[in-house]
Amino acid sequence: MVRLVVALALTFCLTSAGIAQAAGGSWGKADEWADAFDVSGWAELTQSMRTQSPHDKVTSRARMRMELRADFDWLYGFLSLDAEKNWVIDDQTGAAIHEAWLEHTGDMWDLRVGRQVIIWGKADGLRITDNISPTDYTEPLTWDLDNMRLPVDAAKFRILGDSLTAEFIWIPVFRAATQPEKGSLWSVEPFPDSVRLIRHKADKPHGFSLKNSEFAMKLETYTAGFDVSVSVFYTWDDNPAMWYAPGLDEEGIFVDYTPDHRRLTIFGLDFSFPWTDFVFRGEAAFFRGRYLAATDGEPRKKNLVKYLLGVDWTPGNDWTVTAQITDDWIQDYESALSAKEHTPQVTLNVSKQFLSQTLTISNMTFFYLNDGEFVNRLMAEYEVMDGLSVALGWDHIHGDDGSYGMYRQNAQVWGRVRYSF
Repeated sequence: MVRLVVALALTFCLTSAGIAQAAGGSWGKADEWADAFDVSGWAELTQSMRTQSPHDKVTSRARMRMELRADFDWLYGFLSLDAEKNWVIDDQTGAAIHEAWLEHTGDMWDLRVGRQVIIWGKADGLRITDNISPTDYTEPLTWDLDNMRLPVDAAKFRILGDSLTAEFIWIPVFRAATQPEKGSLWSVEPFPDSVRLIRHKADKPHGFSLKNSEFAMKLETYTAGFDVSVSVFYTWDDNPAMWYAPGLDEEGIFVDYTPDHRRLTIFGLDFSFPWTDFVFRGEAAFFRGRYLAATDGEPRKKNLVKYLLGVDWTPGNDWTVTAQITDDWIQDYESALSAKEHTPQVTLNVSKQFLSQTLTISNMTFFYLNDGEFVNRLMAEYEVMDGLSVALGWDHIHGDDGSYGMYRQNAQVWGRVRYSF
């Protein structure tokens, strides 16, 4: 995978230089060459503190992204680089290629090859049909969804009609979701400290091969008043199923713990349509053959339906309201499963802009209906000047030991300074 990205980056640079030389006849026409390139990026510093004892740091990091674009009419290239210094999670410190791809646009079609983030669906802050790019769970409640999508090495081919788009994706190298490191503030151990865990390396597909490849296809039609798409994704589950078996030896109780990535097919449907001040949205995904955790340590192969209905309301005066309801519905349910048959959730996002749209105050709530747990993010962001913004926020987490409540000790207040160029 690393070789593929490095090769693509070198191809991008060499191709750009070759095109520039051919177009100009010599290196003398540097101005024309320079006009084809554009450099942008951002740098930000984020700091937070727990709202409960011991009031220590939850997040403390400095991040930077540099983006290079090159447009030579028939060939477009994009390269983005990330660098981070993290004072809480040491493994996050470093630099890496985020995206690196080349794109050619023809008559009613285009082709993009390389490392890229691919976004599907129409949900706000939730992933229903948006499953192409895996998720980074390193800090699951402190990042926006845009920052949690991991890029994949893929080829994406689209046929662009007047009212119909067909999209085909080939991912030859599997990439799993990133889980929190053991000992991290966001790592939740499945067993008590008195139980010794024997962890095995995840069983997953390795290397570049057709056998291990993932394939996706989407058809989307759009008119002035209605957009709808259908999709299918033949993939590996980004999140491994967990097999575990308890035992007893001279050292005491132990659990043998083995994660395993299995094949999965996801069928998707989404739609949206506007009406006066509203936009109505919906998504549904049918996961065929997903392995779900069970209390006896033997995951069950089940079909799962995820669906969402949402509405965006813009009543004017710089107000925006977004409400959504979603559910995970396990087919052929068994009581031995760790998850419940239905997992309904409601989200509500209300925002208002002030001071000539330089100040935005918003409140986003994720609420689990089964157990009354919720996460609430209250945030104010002020644009000090072009490119420079300051944000302050409070992330409140309420619950016991469910999907949100298990992170309740990480409720925090935070601040962020961001400069874009």
